[in-house]
Amino acid sequence: MNLRKMPMTVTIKDVAREAGVATSTVSRTLKDSPLISENTKVKVRQAMQKLGYTPNFAAQNLANKSTQTIGVILPVGTMGNPAQNPLFLEMIQEIGVVCNEQKYMISLATGKTMAELKDSVRLMHQRKLVDGFILLYSEAKDPIRKFLHDEKIPYALLGKPDVYENETIYIDNDNRLSGKSAADCLIQHGHQRIGYVGLTPSQVVDKERYKGYSDALRDANLTVHPELYFETPTDFMAFQEFLEETQPTGLVVGDDRLALRVLQYLQLDKYKVPDDISLISFNNSVFATLSHPFLTTIDIHVQELARQAAALLIRHLQEPSALLPKMIVPHEVIERETVMRVRGG
Repeated sequence: MNLRKMPMTVTIKDVAREAGVATSTVSRTLKDSPLISENTKVKVRQAMQKLGYTPNFAAQNLANKSTQTIGVILPVGTMGNPAQNPLFLEMIQEIGVVCNEQKYMISLATGKTMAELKDSVRLMHQRKLVDGFILLYSEAKDPIRKFLHDEKIPYALLGKPDVYENETIYIDNDNRLSGKSAADCLIQHGHQRIGYVGLTPSQVVDKERYKGYSDALRDANLTVHPELYFETPTDFMAFQEFLEETQPTGLVVGDDRLALRVLQYLQLDKYKVPDDISLISFNNSVFATLSHPFLTTIDIHVQELARQAAALLIRHLQEPSALLPKMIVPHEVIERETVMRVRGG
């Protein structure tokens, strides 16, 4: 009976012998160490190719106590239909670009409920599947972030933290200033009766933008109106009452996706945008130019936010003793079709 010989596994020692170098030189070449000359790296890589050597990254990561993987935490329910908010897909793509450059992978943590999401994050940590996490959202009293903080798990936050600010890597816009910029845009176009339609009461970013809206109206000696929402039947009734009683000429809206819903509501109620009511929103996402009129919006530079979140977290993982960085990314007003000067203003 003929027995087929199983091929022998090629090791680092075999590569070192073939290239005529030390095994440590092969290891450093695998890590693209600047201590190894380019000529030597070429020689080692040629030996790898000749012998068919495949690095065992799992074993290397185990030895280094590193998974070379970043967990990306999405808000509750997002992955049920991610197309509802392409902003998160754009963030994941940009995080992936940075991770690829740094030889890291990404793994998504999702859940339909907060309990499900927390279980997902906890399992990823307990099974040592990731080195750290990036949260793509910032909410007040978030149990996920409390878990990461309590367990001393490295993480970066996209948005401003409501607690643990000095102990958190975070990347954000100056949301209070961007809210002021949005309201100022309307004021500069002659608007005086201006409302604010927010996302949800729990979102830190929304609270900051509403503060900025309030700053702008107070500076202009205009009436600051309570924040409106677009979630429940009661919210819609309050919005309708606001339209009838205040007769606003301008609205600041929490993001582009919400602005399209507000725009549709106004059009069904026979209001013309921007002729009757001007709108300005936030994010400069794909929603801003889906249909006419195109949205005037605040560009928060989401690609830069996501890239910096990944870069700062990886830097912290590589240099854990360094100070925890914070970064503010600037914003800009993108003027399109939903803001016009008040007639006679």
